[in-house]
Amino acid sequence: MKKGRKDTLDMTADRPAKVLLLFAVPIILSNLCQQLYNITDSLIVGNYLGADALAAVGSTGMITAVVVQLASGFALGASVVIAQYFGAGKKEKIRVCMTTICLFSVGVGLLVTLGAELFAREILVIVKTPPEILTDSVKYLTIYLWGSVAIFLYNAQNAVFIAVGDSRTPLYFLLFSSFLNVSGDLYFIMICSMGVGGSALATTLSQGICTVLSFVVLERKMKRIGMGKADRLFDRGEFVRMMRIAVPAALQQSVVSLGNVCVQAVTNSFGAVVMAGCTAANKAVNLVSTVPINWGNALSNYVGQNAGAGKAERISQGVKASLAATGAVSVVMIVIMELASEQLIGWFVEGEDAEAVIRVGASYLRTVGWFLLIFSGYMVIKSVFRGVGNMNWFVGLTLSSLGVRVLCAFLLTPVFGECMLWWSVAIGWCVSSILTVLYYLSGKWKKYQVII
Repeated sequence: MKKGRKDTLDMTADRPAKVLLLFAVPIILSNLCQQLYNITDSLIVGNYLGADALAAVGSTGMITAVVVQLASGFALGASVVIAQYFGAGKKEKIRVCMTTICLFSVGVGLLVTLGAELFAREILVIVKTPPEILTDSVKYLTIYLWGSVAIFLYNAQNAVFIAVGDSRTPLYFLLFSSFLNVSGDLYFIMICSMGVGGSALATTLSQGICTVLSFVVLERKMKRIGMGKADRLFDRGEFVRMMRIAVPAALQQSVVSLGNVCVQAVTNSFGAVVMAGCTAANKAVNLVSTVPINWGNALSNYVGQNAGAGKAERISQGVKASLAATGAVSVVMIVIMELASEQLIGWFVEGEDAEAVIRVGASYLRTVGWFLLIFSGYMVIKSVFRGVGNMNWFVGLTLSSLGVRVLCAFLLTPVFGECMLWWSVAIGWCVSSILTVLYYLSGKWKKYQVII
């Protein structure tokens, strides 16, 4: 295992399990930190502002996820290409890829901010946000998306760090961002009495500060590993190369989030209690699924580096190690979700509707929890296809899970009631996991060559 200065990690050597553990743990901790902040944000909003305020924040969650997932998808294109360049030893290509994706990210972020200013209310009306929380929802969404440039640029910068094997620096910035977020929540909500707008403003400011600091650190890293200024800031050829990965990924992730918006519209039709219960349960599910999702992200970069280095035999070894690690953690999470569902949901809300919200959220957790092991295997194996650049299957499998979920939510909730909102999640995981395993075992994904 080769290490450059400041934790740059070459994953084409040493034992796959060891390399993946060293690389994946900071990525998992980074996302866990983000999830814990989101939970803390919900705790503050739910306990200090009430169930309606929590429902208002929840009603925007799927919409803001469209933006975040779009940013993540574009960053993914850069990450895959840079990881393969890094594995192939073509480090001179990394700098121009970095500047190209950063400039593109700024442009897209500005467009999203403008769109939010013009159409926030209309979007929330379309997803059937209840009138009693519409004003707060519009305020939260608009202020949150003031930070769209920072969201896109920060994701692009993180993609570069991760691609060259530095998973620790993003962790440090997320820890700092979370501290700023929580401090801002407490200040703007409790002291300034800004309501849900204060929560959104705390997120926007903390994201902006960390984006600026991340850019400074990334510039220093590039110089430290021998990458001076690029001959040009924007390279059309590298942009096209990254977009071949990024556009399918961004569209897939955005379509997934739009599908979630559709599910949110169904959820909204059941009223504020079900909305708040599902919002709290989704926070908990996102937390416990952190390990398989982010281990899969780490595995994609591991696969990318080894594909670039021509070491295909290490890919299957990495998959086996990843399935063992994520499976063990998932079993523990299943037990916790089964035994402590009410306690987990109870953290998020107080007041006259708290008992009903807890009942909804606990039912959600107990149902979905039993399928977490299937979800873990699905996320790990699917990440291999992304790492080698096989975006057709990666995108198709993700959309199949979404399609099943949306269909179940729309077609079966009128028959079986609100419980199908969470059963649809489990059914979608199961269908897509079967397709994922079958394609992986076929070995057809191995024909995809390094894209560089």
